[in-house]
Amino acid sequence: MQTFQAFVCVVVLLGVAGCGKSNPDPQVEACVERGVSYFKEVGSYPTLKSAPNAGRSAEEVARERCNRTTTAF
Repeated sequence: MQTFQAFVCVVVLLGVAGCGKSNPDPQVEACVERGVSYFKEVGSYPTLKSAPNAGRSAEEVARERCNRTTTAF
């Protein structure tokens, strides 16, 4: 019985983990790719080196900017 309960818990957790995720917007994804390319060109990849985002992931920062506007990069 405990094995079945554990199985049910795993299935429920996997279902919840997938909630709220939708297909990524192709325009945002293209912008993120441009942002990553930019950060690579300026030598700030994979971790940004200058303030205010020093130490942060270049991809994470690009995604934040691109979610605001797809013309960020």
